[in-house]
Amino acid sequence: MNYLIIGNKMKNMKTFLISISLIFLSIFGCTDNEVDLIDRTYIIENDTEFTIDIKFYNKINNGLNIETSGILNSKGDRLSEKIQKIDNFPEGLPASAFIADSVKVIINGNKFFTCVYNFNDNQFTEPLNRNIFRHSNYVDLGNEKYLFKITKQDYESAEDCNGNCN
Repeated sequence: MNYLIIGNKMKNMKTFLISISLIFLSIFGCTDNEVDLIDRTYIIENDTEFTIDIKFYNKINNGLNIETSGILNSKGDRLSEKIQKIDNFPEGLPASAFIADSVKVIINGNKFFTCVYNFNDNQFTEPLNRNIFRHSNYVDLGNEKYLFKITKQDYESAEDCNGNCN
């Protein structure tokens, strides 16, 4: 007889949980609040007289991302990627666009610099003001297009690799 009482209580509890779940879903699941996605383009431009090899890496894919990496042979050459964003996206949005958490920029085959973005804690490596993954380091061109220029100053402050930068 105790089993019958417990069985009825469990049946009532299941009914209660299902009812609460349905109420919750009807209140929060059916709203007119649609998420607006915005297309945004991030552009990296060669503003030097040197060839620039940009190699994006992603820990999740365990290596070089050949889809977003590229070579900028001369001044004015550009590499760009689009992403759909929502409001209040973290500062590392360029990292999401280039599908990478680190990049090695090789300038003229003899100097390089690296930038890293940590998705887990939204942190960037130094120098912060030249980290390719920081949205605030891009110039707003309008119409959701943002530009980062690799300059002669970047070349001058890059690390020398004695021609072995691969």
